[in-house]
Amino acid sequence: RDKVRLTWTAGGTGGGWFVMAAGMAKIIEEKAPHFQVNVIPGGGTTNQPVVGMKKAELGWGLSPFAVAARKGEDPYKEKYEAIRAIGASFSDNYLHILAAEDTGVKTIPELINYPKPIRVGPGKIGVGGEWVFKKILAYYQTSYDQIKAKGGKVLFTGYPEMATNMKDRHIDFISINIAPPAAIVQEAALGRKLRILPWPEELRQTMKEKYGFGLGVIKKESYPGILTKDIPTVVYGTVLMVHKDVAANVVYEITKIVNESRDRLPAIHKSMKVYDPATAWKDLPAPLHPGAEKYYREKGYMK
Repeated sequence: RDKVRLTWTAGGTGGGWFVMAAGMAKIIEEKAPHFQVNVIPGGGTTNQPVVGMKKAELGWGLSPFAVAARKGEDPYKEKYEAIRAIGASFSDNYLHILAAEDTGVKTIPELINYPKPIRVGPGKIGVGGEWVFKKILAYYQTSYDQIKAKGGKVLFTGYPEMATNMKDRHIDFISINIAPPAAIVQEAALGRKLRILPWPEELRQTMKEKYGFGLGVIKKESYPGILTKDIPTVVYGTVLMVHKDVAANVVYEITKIVNESRDRLPAIHKSMKVYDPATAWKDLPAPLHPGAEKYYREKGYMK
């Protein structure tokens, strides 16, 4: 059979999305040896244009961004109407706003009104955690520029550097969008005690109404030693995007392998236990690819 070469844009190296894509790529190649899936680093806001322009055939997406990308709304300047979906809710990503315990900060408003210069690592520009942090600042009528004007620092780095910067005391706060339990959180907490900040209800509701976030809770069991109680936050569901021009038989085969290997997904990343083929085709932020639709109909999930 002819080789099928595909590129899959995931998340930051070392992050949950990268691990999840690499694990799924391995299963696809094992079940269909004619497939070759190359996983590349990506991010929550950047993957949509990458798939939309077919720089990668496959990519993880976040529902609010997939909707915005197809419409050409913030943070996008163009419409990416070629985005299609294979399925959704592969994993729920939770916003983690972390504060070093030695800052004394226990809530998001306390972070915003921190009396000393704020030193924060929101992630690389364009990743989900960074985009959300910008929206939080805007909600409280402040910005990166105002943080810097008061002598603060904003370091746009990847996950491994964030953890190191937190341990080495170059930053005191982190914003990441990731599925718990996240290795980066445990790693950052090794050299310095951390708190995960709860979201005020009004802020959560604003994010839900304005940007299409879900409401969620980071369970204390996810981070023993860090959390003593559950933390309210906002959630993005993970959608598997595909370019519309990928052949229907190729998408059908991927959908079939992924769905029929569902029991193996939680071993790749615990957060994937939420995935359910019976509902994966519902409430998608982009049209279902015909190849994926064929599989869901064949299985009787779609009537």
